Amino acid sequence: MLKRLALIGGAVAGIVVLRKKAKQQQAEQDLWTQATDDVHAPVPPVPPTPSANGSSATA
Repeated sequence: MLKRLALIGGAVAGIVVLRKKAKQQQAEQDLWTQATDDVHAPVPPVPPTPSANGSSATA
């Protein structure tokens, strides 16, 4: 009976340790993703194209 309780306690402790490690790894991955997230450079404006009547189109 004592061996069974020790085995169950060890299994529970192992699960707790594994879950804690998984949470730490996920937090580190989230931080890494946030730190290396692509920052998009501003896109230069496109010059207006001339319309059929010769004047430039404005928006």
